[in-house]
Amino acid sequence: MAIRIAEVKSSSLSDDRKEVIIGGSGKYIGDVELRFARECLDNLIDALVRAKGALGSSTNSAVDPNVTAAPVPKCNGGAGANPDQIRFEIPKNFTVTADTSGRGLVLLILNHRLQNQEGYALSPDAAKQVAGGLTKSADAVLGLKPPAPPLN
Repeated sequence: MAIRIAEVKSSSLSDDRKEVIIGGSGKYIGDVELRFARECLDNLIDALVRAKGALGSSTNSAVDPNVTAAPVPKCNGGAGANPDQIRFEIPKNFTVTADTSGRGLVLLILNHRLQNQEGYALSPDAAKQVAGGLTKSADAVLGLKPPAPPLN
């Protein structure tokens, strides 16, 4: 049986900090409390972001419809991970393209057309900053040492 939530009212952590509690209400069910294990929180957020993207911009959203939610990092450790530590992954491929929906964004898609693809939507100015930063960093690395052998 489907539960239809009409309003999200609150969010909090359980006392043991192992669950995220979302309070809401529905037309036929009244007030409801949904509990999500912290281990599935990233998957829940990803699912909601994908669903919102499929709907397009929402007229009820308080967020600027021209701003796209950034993907939540999935592989940066789990509970108790050091927030100062970053996990790096070398993408198998990537693509950069202009958003044709009229929002004026530049799309960067890592692991394009693969199961683990992730994307970022950037303003044109931000895309130029990223491009410039990549070029400067590549030049700096090339100036330091001979290129590393390709990974196979």
